[in-house]
Amino acid sequence: MLYILAAPVGNGVHLAGDIKEVYWGSIAFFLLIGLVAWKFGPAIKKMVVSRSERIQAELEAARAARTEAEASLMASTADLPDVGDEEARIRSEAVETAERLKVDMVAKAEADAQAMKTRGLADVENMKRQALTDLQDEVASLTRKATETIVADGLDEAAHAELIENYITQVGQLS
Repeated sequence: MLYILAAPVGNGVHLAGDIKEVYWGSIAFFLLIGLVAWKFGPAIKKMVVSRSERIQAELEAARAARTEAEASLMASTADLPDVGDEEARIRSEAVETAERLKVDMVAKAEADAQAMKTRGLADVENMKRQALTDLQDEVASLTRKATETIVADGLDEAAHAELIENYITQVGQLS
């Protein structure tokens, strides 16, 4: 086979032209490989074994960590309150708060309505008094005008002077 690869003359097609060179090169190669395997083989084997053992130890540590993490997760989820119970408690508190707010708002609205009714009645009473006072003033004004007209038409000069004198006397007595 080596003979086919090496051409008998000059430079070979695939190998050097001299077949002895191929033989000695092959022998040197296999001797070198044997020497490397003999001298470095145990070290390489030891390195491969130690790497395998290290990887195996890391895998075991990872499995142990995973088991510990799963146990920790289970313990922490066991300590958590049940979500359904918590939701029910929050809802019941919300309903109670809403009921209290409703009662408070109804009471406040009733109190406001009563206050408005009281203010409205007081306003109506004040307006009634004001209307009566305005009516009395108007009646008094009309009465005075009517009386002045009647008196002015019906008084003679002597009666008029007597009225003035009586008024001046009354004012003098008041001072």
